[in-house]
Amino acid sequence: MKLPKLHIQILIGLILGIVFGYFFQSKSNELKIYSDKGEATIQNWSDVSFFQNDSLLKSFNSHSQQSIIRYYENNKKNAKLKIKAVFSDNTIKVFEGIKSVEREATIAQSIKPLGDVFIRMLNMIAVPLVLASLIVGAASLHDLKHVVSVGGKTLAFYLLTAVLTVSSSQILVTIVSPGSYISPDAKEKLLDAYKDEAVTSGSYKFDLINFFVEMVPKNPFKGLTEGDFLQIVLFAILAGVFLSFIPKDKSKKVINFFDGISQAMIKMVEAVIKFAPVAVFALIASTVAEFGFSILQTLIYYFITVVAGLVIATFIIYPVLLKIFTGASIIDFFKTQRQVMAVAFTTSSSSATMPVNLDVCENILKIPNKIVSFILPVGTTINKDGTALYQAVSAVFIAQVYGFELTIPMQITIFIASLITGAATAPVAGAGLIMLVVVLKTAGLPVEGAALILGIDRILNMSRAVTNVLADSVCCCVVAKSEGEFKGIPKVITE
Repeated sequence: MKLPKLHIQILIGLILGIVFGYFFQSKSNELKIYSDKGEATIQNWSDVSFFQNDSLLKSFNSHSQQSIIRYYENNKKNAKLKIKAVFSDNTIKVFEGIKSVEREATIAQSIKPLGDVFIRMLNMIAVPLVLASLIVGAASLHDLKHVVSVGGKTLAFYLLTAVLTVSSSQILVTIVSPGSYISPDAKEKLLDAYKDEAVTSGSYKFDLINFFVEMVPKNPFKGLTEGDFLQIVLFAILAGVFLSFIPKDKSKKVINFFDGISQAMIKMVEAVIKFAPVAVFALIASTVAEFGFSILQTLIYYFITVVAGLVIATFIIYPVLLKIFTGASIIDFFKTQRQVMAVAFTTSSSSATMPVNLDVCENILKIPNKIVSFILPVGTTINKDGTALYQAVSAVFIAQVYGFELTIPMQITIFIASLITGAATAPVAGAGLIMLVVVLKTAGLPVEGAALILGIDRILNMSRAVTNVLADSVCCCVVAKSEGEFKGIPKVITE
C-alpha cells in the first residue's frame, strides 16, 4: 500500500498526538514526592505548604498542582525545605529531605523522548550545515561586492517584514484589548504559578553594544561547540569571502571540502525527516498531556490575538510581498512549504528546521546554492518576525492587564524594543521568554507580568516558529529574483 506524502503523515501524527495526549493527561490532583524515606504519592489534598524549619514559606490549595511543582523547582537547593500536606479528613503528612516533586508521567509523556531525539538530530545537523553551507555560499558569490549586494538585500527584506509584522500586531492587540478580559482571580492564579520563573528570567540584562561585540568570536571553535549561531555566521561569511581572494587552485580544495560536508548534511536531513510523523505524535501528545486545555480557557483572547497576528504575517503579509517582488504563484509556493512549516511547528525551532528548509529551497524551488546557503543561515540567526510579534503583543497585553496607559511613546518603545530583541533571540525553543523580559524592562512594565503567559508559551512558540521560517523561504525567492536567479516554482510541484 502506498503511503501518503510526508506532510500528510505529519498532519496525521499531529492530530493523533492531540487526541492521544487529551485522553492520557496527567492527573491534576496527584503528586509524587521523592524524599530520603522513598517515594510517596499524595492525592486530593486540601492544602500543601512549604516550610523551612518551622517557618511557613508558601501555601497552595487543591487546584495548584503545577504551582507546587514549579515552586519546588525554584527552591529545591534549600536543603531544609519541608512539605506538609493536609487532606480533607484532616490527616497530615510531612516530607523532609525532599529530592523531587513531580506529576506521575502518563504514557503520552513517556513517549516524549522519541520527539526529543528527532529535535536533537536536527540540531546536530544544523551547526555543521550552517558553517559549511555559508562558507560555500559566501565563496560562491565571488567577491565582497556580491556578498554586500545579497547581504544588503537580505537585511533590507528582513527589516521590512519585521516592521510590517510588529506594527500590524500592535494595532491588532490594541483593538482587541485581550488584557481587559482576564479576571483578577485568573491573574492571581497565573502569577502564583509562574512568577518565580519570570522573575528569574528578569535577572538577564541585555546590552545592545555588548550584543554586537559578542558576535565576534574569540575562538570560532568554541562558538561551534556551543552552537552560537551569530558567531558561526560571522566567521563563516568572513572565511567564505576571503577564500575568494586567494588563488583558485588553493581555495577550490577548501570549498569542495565544505561543499561535501554540506551535501552530506542535506542527505542526512532527508533521512531524519522521515521520522518526523512519529516525532510529531510524541511531542504533541506530551505537550497536551502535560498542560491540557484548561489554561487556554483563561488566556483564550490573548492566544487568539497572537495567533491572528501570526496568521496575518504568514498568510497575508509574506504572500503579498512574494507576489509583488517575484510574481510567483502563492498557492504553488505554499505547496512547497508544507513540510517546512510542519517541522517548524513541531520542533518550535528555526535552527532545527533550517536543514529541511535548505533542502526544499535548493532542490524543490531550484534556488542556487550560493544564495540559499547564504540567506538561510543568516535568516535563521537574525530573522525572528514571529518572536518579535509575540513580544510586542505580550507586552501590550501585560500593560492592559496591569492597567497601564498605552501612550504613543510607550507603544513606540515596545515596537523598537521588540524589533531589536526579536533579531537578538537565539533560534531555539524557549529563548523568546528572556527577550520578552527585556522588552518589559525597556517599556517600564513589571517583569513578573511575563508569568501571565508562560503557561501557553510552548504552544505559541510552535506557531511563531512557522512564521519565522516562512519569511526565510520568501526572502530566498525575493533575493534570487533580484539577482536574476529565480526561475519560478517548478510546474512539477503543482501536478
